[in-house]
Amino acid sequence: MSQKALHITFGFSGKATLVQSQLLDLEHAEIISFTDPLCEGPLCGLDETEAICVRKQWMHKVFGPIESEGSNNFVDDNLTLLKQVISFSDQHSHIYLWLGDDANEKITTARLLFYLKKLSTPIYKLNFHSMDFRNEQGEKLNIRSLQMMLEDNISEAAKHFELLSENDMQSYASLWMHIRARDAVINQFDNAGKHLASDETFFDEYLLKRCSETAQNSSLTVAFTLCDIWDTFHNGSVGESFLYYRLKELAHMEKLEISNPHENPERAKIVFDVRKKN
Repeated sequence: MSQKALHITFGFSGKATLVQSQLLDLEHAEIISFTDPLCEGPLCGLDETEAICVRKQWMHKVFGPIESEGSNNFVDDNLTLLKQVISFSDQHSHIYLWLGDDANEKITTARLLFYLKKLSTPIYKLNFHSMDFRNEQGEKLNIRSLQMMLEDNISEAAKHFELLSENDMQSYASLWMHIRARDAVINQFDNAGKHLASDETFFDEYLLKRCSETAQNSSLTVAFTLCDIWDTFHNGSVGESFLYYRLKELAHMEKLEISNPHENPERAKIVFDVRKKN
């Protein structure tokens, strides 16, 4: 019986797009997806009990309940998936990383290859920089993630897999060690690929820039801020839930004033008016 190829994606939409494209024969291929947003929150590796606990506590503080099913949570679920990939990696004929260059996917790649760097199984990764997708006006699209693609894009993207060399593997492994050594809460990359590490306040100035002394809806503030972040980093790694959390924190710091919260306590976490304090 021939070995299956392993295809690794990030995010629910990334995996769904790949499956729906019907490019892969699932009789001979296995698809798995990591979903933990590693650009946000303290990071952890395998069997790092204290670091895992710290990450889960931070996630719960910022996003609320992180349980997926029953007592499971997505932090533990992703670590379990990572362990499974490591344990069965040599049982696959090839490994294909459908992982892009946004912060979440880049850090996911780095963590994965840190544990697989000595693996003899061939590992391929998409090179998004060699792809040439254009809109109806002929303008080049800056696609850096499977999550930004349509089903029709998948067959063209699949032509741009490149075999990772030993040096490539070590480079990603070193990136993971560098990021872990910084022990930051927010991890991003600038357009030159330089790692940017910060505490929770990393995007505060972006939020404050989009606030005025006139009250406006929180969703409008967050939407404009996400656009500004996209323009700066060319990816949408930061989640809107984190930005709502930071608006509340800025109010606690008395830089903003929050009013008119939604009557439902859960909805009130993200639905309110916000303005700069005089």
